[in-house]
Amino acid sequence: MDKSTEKTERIDLLLDTLIRDYGLDHKVLEAKVFAAWKEAVGALIARNTQPISLVDGKLTVYATAHVWVNELQMLRSQVIPKINKAVSSPAVKTLEFSIKPVHSSTSPKNQRFHRPKRLKKLETIELDTETLKRIDQTVASVEDPDLKARLRQLFIKQSQRARIEDE
Repeated sequence: MDKSTEKTERIDLLLDTLIRDYGLDHKVLEAKVFAAWKEAVGALIARNTQPISLVDGKLTVYATAHVWVNELQMLRSQVIPKINKAVSSPAVKTLEFSIKPVHSSTSPKNQRFHRPKRLKKLETIELDTETLKRIDQTVASVEDPDLKARLRQLFIKQSQRARIEDE
């Protein structure tokens, strides 16, 4: 075997390892649940609702009006299994709903929910040398310099976000 293939690793396996090592598997599951939301509830409800968080099996969803909350409460027993099937995991155990105003740009079609802004900018969060060393060790086996740099930045930003959430 030549030297160029000795260190080569499949990116999907490397990313799975990195996600686990950094404790991001919950965030990945949350993203999968959010992505499955539209399919589980249908386009009309999805346009008027938005999943916001998944914590200990409780999926919190913002709705534009009480009518959507009422509709979802009636569909709860159908929506939860659809989402869990889509993500191949019993990720969602309960649904919780809140009414939140919709921030629109120019038309109802462009309505979007917005998460609260972080109080601190990521750039202001300094990481300790041990964390930076661990990130560098993690991406060391990636041979592509551009990919290595992007992965490093990704892990730095995620570590900064984790520090903000811990504070």
